Amino acid sequence: MRISAWFYSINLQKSFDFYKKVFDLDEEDLKSLKGFSVPIGNHFELKISTAERPLNTGNIEINEANIEETYERFIKNNVTETSESNPHKMKSGTFSGPWEYPGGMALFLRDPDNHSILFMEW
Repeated sequence: MRISAWFYSINLQKSFDFYKKVFDLDEEDLKSLKGFSVPIGNHFELKISTAERPLNTGNIEINEANIEETYERFIKNNVTETSESNPHKMKSGTFSGPWEYPGGMALFLRDPDNHSILFMEW
């Protein structure tokens, strides 16, 4: 079973350029003028689309993420880092962390369309 979550994008190329850095995507992954998919693990995919604007915004939490590996990928791919610890106050197109929580670590990501993705390692 594969579960999909959809995010609406105002500017598909800008969103693709951002997620290409976040998830090490290839140019070939942008096959359509209306959207693209980002596989996350074996059972989940994030779909980014310009087809229809949703009624509400979405946030995603990715559990069991390897925070050190994810952080290194963000730095290697020049995802803009911020020191803001509140995901709701972060500027679009940025990430913050890693932040230490009881029992784990977290990275916060805000995409170009202001969707939040939380990477958690418990």
